[in-house]
Amino acid sequence: MAKIQVIIGSVNGTALQVGAVVAQLLEKLGHHAWINVEPSAADLGRDADEILLICCSTTGNGELPRNIYPVYLALEDQLVNLQGRRYAVIALGDSGYPRYAQAGMTLEALLYGSGASQVSDLYRLDAALIPNAEQPMAAARWALQWSDLLSA
Repeated sequence: MAKIQVIIGSVNGTALQVGAVVAQLLEKLGHHAWINVEPSAADLGRDADEILLICCSTTGNGELPRNIYPVYLALEDQLVNLQGRRYAVIALGDSGYPRYAQAGMTLEALLYGSGASQVSDLYRLDAALIPNAEQPMAAARWALQWSDLLSA
């Protein structure tokens, strides 16, 4: 089964709740998943076999949460080579705002630019359609399908 590092970018805790539910489900499915709420650049390269699952909210005018900035800066400055690594992104946002899910989209583009391979398309959780309290369960449904892609 797969090893998955769930990297959280959260301001108000919804992304953390989503990531925790997804990690718990992945564990029940036989994968090894761990949650990283204080990610650093070193975490991106710590295990070449580990799949990176970014779970990130968007704040303000499309900005990233502060706790995920070390990852963002390492990717933006091309300090890490992720050639051969696999990743996926869960982007939280609200389509009522002009820069909906921008933080997740930014991180996805940087992961791709660092040589990582996408396991699946970006998954957006829209607070305008799915209330924050229901987002962890919506993400769990996504994770059930996503888990099937990990062996591919």
